[in-house]
Amino acid sequence: MEVHHHPHVEKKNFKEYFLEFLMIFLAVTLGFFAENLREHFNDNHEIKSDMQSMIADLQSDVDMYNSTIAVNDLGDRRIDTLIKLLKIAPSNTSDIYFFARDVTANNIDYLPNEKTFEQMKNSSALRLIESKAILDSISSYYQSIEFFKSQNILQDQKVDDIHLVNSLLFDGYIFQEMYSKVEGNSGLNVIITKPLNNPPLLTTDYTTINKVIVAYHYLYATTEVNTEAAEVYKQQAGRLIDLLKKEYNLK
Repeated sequence: MEVHHHPHVEKKNFKEYFLEFLMIFLAVTLGFFAENLREHFNDNHEIKSDMQSMIADLQSDVDMYNSTIAVNDLGDRRIDTLIKLLKIAPSNTSDIYFFARDVTANNIDYLPNEKTFEQMKNSSALRLIESKAILDSISSYYQSIEFFKSQNILQDQKVDDIHLVNSLLFDGYIFQEMYSKVEGNSGLNVIITKPLNNPPLLTTDYTTINKVIVAYHYLYATTEVNTEAAEVYKQQAGRLIDLLKKEYNLK
């Protein structure tokens, strides 16, 4: 007769069960913290990279504001001179032709760079900005420059209005002779050359001349408003650059 021997199973006491539970708990907890730490490092790397890119955008905005303000300020001074010439010295047509054509060739829009902000907004990366003050400053700047989207359209419309009335007063052939392009460091540059020998205006009619003056006046007024805003936003961009550099320890 065969005798079957049952294996002896050693029972674990409470202390051994507790130690096993504790080791499993510690392993899961450490894994959880390690994963959170990895995500934290990744988030820090991502936000610093985004902030570095945003700083570059903001610096390009500052440069854009400076160059555009300079061009449009010069244009406004020339509009002022043109209006005075048309009113009190209409025989000085060489200068009148030059200022009339140069202003429309060198009036430019303000175009801030929103690339990084839009990318962060679309990818929900803005949530990685822990400081509410920083987030508010960024949002405030990019909301404020929405001003230029409508104002650029208005400024371009004022230039178009000038194009229409100029055809009533100026000889298009003279304008064609004044216009040329030259190769520069940034591509082709438009050159407006002052005509010689005081070419005649198409008319000396007061009403026609006044239409031209009014059209240039409205461009002047629009450009002045936009330039004042650009000065404010330039300062805001500069302060935001300093704030981001300090917050994220960037150069």
